[in-house]
Amino acid sequence: MPTLIYNFEIPDPARPIPEAERGAVGPSAHLKPFYPTVLDPSALIGKRIDDVTTSAGTYGMGGPGFLALLLGEQWLVIALWGAAAWMTCDGRLIEDLFHDTAHRPEPWLAHGIDDLQQHIVGQSIESIDIAPKSLRITLSGGVDLTLSDDPATRPAFAGNGQQRAFAPDDDLRRAVFLAPTTELWV
Repeated sequence: MPTLIYNFEIPDPARPIPEAERGAVGPSAHLKPFYPTVLDPSALIGKRIDDVTTSAGTYGMGGPGFLALLLGEQWLVIALWGAAAWMTCDGRLIEDLFHDTAHRPEPWLAHGIDDLQQHIVGQSIESIDIAPKSLRITLSGGVDLTLSDDPATRPAFAGNGQQRAFAPDDDLRRAVFLAPTTELWV
């Protein structure tokens, strides 16, 4: 079960680390604490999606796979480990590594092809509803990004076969926020 509370650090732009000194997995600058503020969903209405990534966040040797949407200068981050495997876009899973063997429909990100990028970049946010165990972002043209409160809508974890489900005290409203970067160290 996920835990949606992380201690974040982000690079301090005033204290960059030269590329030769940071190594293959180091931060781009000295890190400083980052405390996400509670999101005001109404402030996102009309914002245009300029980019999308399913690999936001890092711990140095890898990443938690947060989903993030670039809205101008800020990233709207869904800080859920492997978020793309929990979410759908227009009813289709964003990511599902085992869709072939599980006989599920092909996700937006499959076989090295990213169909999600061209589907949502350039769209604007029309509404956003964040509840403790669900999320729905409606975009222009009727496109929607959804994290259903029903665990049956998500593929089970491949390793242990358990459903992707929230812990009783998890609250997505604490895990969806704006950040200046996707280089969020956890």
